[in-house]
Amino acid sequence: MPPHANRGAAVLVTDTLPSRGPGASSGNGLRWLAAVIIAILIGLATLPFIASRAADATMYALQSVADKQRVYGRLLDLLTDAETGQRGYVITGDAGFLDPYHASAAAIPAAVRDLKPLAAGRGEQATLDEIERLAQRKLDELAATIRLRRESGFTEAAAIVGNRSGKADMDRLRLLIGERSAALERERLALRDRLDTTLDYNSVIGICAGVASMFILGSGLFVVTRSLHAGSEAADHARRLADAQADQARQSQARSERLTVTARMLQAMDSLTRTDELHSVLPAFLPKVLPGSSGTVYLYRNSRDYLQRAAAWGGGHHAELVSPNHCWGLRFGHAHAAQTGDDMHCPHLGDAPPAPGHTDLCVPMISQGEVLGLLSVSVPQGPDTAVELAAATTISEQLAIGISNINLREVLRRQSTVDELTGLYNRRYFDETLRRELFRAERMRASLAVVMIDLDHFKRMNDTHGHEAGDVVLRTVGRCLREGVRRSDIACRYGGEELVLVLPECDAAAARTCAETLRKSISALDLHHGDTTLPQVTASFGIALWPAHGEDAQALVQSADRALYAAKHGGRNRVCMAS
Repeated sequence: MPPHANRGAAVLVTDTLPSRGPGASSGNGLRWLAAVIIAILIGLATLPFIASRAADATMYALQSVADKQRVYGRLLDLLTDAETGQRGYVITGDAGFLDPYHASAAAIPAAVRDLKPLAAGRGEQATLDEIERLAQRKLDELAATIRLRRESGFTEAAAIVGNRSGKADMDRLRLLIGERSAALERERLALRDRLDTTLDYNSVIGICAGVASMFILGSGLFVVTRSLHAGSEAADHARRLADAQADQARQSQARSERLTVTARMLQAMDSLTRTDELHSVLPAFLPKVLPGSSGTVYLYRNSRDYLQRAAAWGGGHHAELVSPNHCWGLRFGHAHAAQTGDDMHCPHLGDAPPAPGHTDLCVPMISQGEVLGLLSVSVPQGPDTAVELAAATTISEQLAIGISNINLREVLRRQSTVDELTGLYNRRYFDETLRRELFRAERMRASLAVVMIDLDHFKRMNDTHGHEAGDVVLRTVGRCLREGVRRSDIACRYGGEELVLVLPECDAAAARTCAETLRKSISALDLHHGDTTLPQVTASFGIALWPAHGEDAQALVQSADRALYAAKHGGRNRVCMAS
């Protein structure tokens, strides 16, 4: 080639390099890629947030529906208890039947008031107004019947009960409350379906995020490959962008999976009735929410002196009891993290420092300003350590809400089934339990005993020493029964000074032995009220066995009651078996 041709080519190359600008072209491509990646990352970060807000709103709505169902159910139970107490008093004239009536009559207006702020729409408000009107009319009718029974006797009171106007009101109340309960149940099922749909949507988001990240990663690698000749700096920059995007997509997918698992954990906790059931639920979810971690959930005991282990997962040290003074997180009132070499290591985790490559985190679980317990977790160190620690803090807040709801359900269940004065189960729980135990005894061909108990001369105790002294007697006898029966036995307050035991898988000899032991324990009680030593307390016992003395609950209770009557007329402070 002639020399001048070489010079021309050189000039051509020199002139065209600036105009074509491969370095500038690759730089423009990388800038465009960065803009696209940022836009997609913003979208990927926004979608899980929106989905989580939708899931939170649905779970809140589910909780509201459940609260309304509980209040409607409690209102119907109160009306039923009030009517049962009134009828018992009208039939027998025994003032002991008025205890559940007075308690229910006092609580019914408050239950209606609790429902009114929860009403959704004019239709439900109108229904609540009618329920309030009918409930007040029913209470007035019950009060009038009780007053007439007290002043004029059984015949005139029975005439009012027999005109069936009160029954019509009660039937209408049951219908209205039943319709509202059915509507709430349909709403609850619809919300459950919506929550499942939201969770499925979160899973789709995670999959789409993964596919999008692969697409962007491929696009980035393609652009980087074309731009390699522009220099190693541009290639390194593109690789860093691709790695950051892939890491962001991985974190987004992990966040979506964590949200899904957390929602399912809270759903499972929503079905629990006691905190001692947490050990069977939390270990199934927390290792998935915090991968590679180990830890313990502690809850304060009733005495608030120690925290007791409620659930644990993974390896490591899990103390059964923890003193609040042995946890820096509890003492500070906020999350506390410690690594190998840190001086502020919580004593409850043992003398050894955190395992190499791990961070120990203690987070108080706080709900409505009250510290319910402690989440103690060991998280492996790595590029996502800060994210995992933040997730653990968020999980502690959600656990606190779930545990607070469990405590609320446990309190409501206890209030509805346990007599406050004696600590024994109430009449309604006895009726339900006896039917259930009779069904189980028939299915298993096992024995069953019912023991009716009546405190001797209890009215004389009240009249002589006052009702507060009578309460001391009932409270002490209740504790004596709770401590004197087997774990499988059920001790209840039947009404007034009448108590009752349900003894599953108990034959005649064992039932008599149990009754005699309790009779001796009661008669040996040394009771005091203030500075006064109370007279000796004795009790009479009547025993009935299934199926020898009755094949259903009503017949069995009547047989035990007749045996109790025989014990009373035989001199009291004795045990009689039904014949």
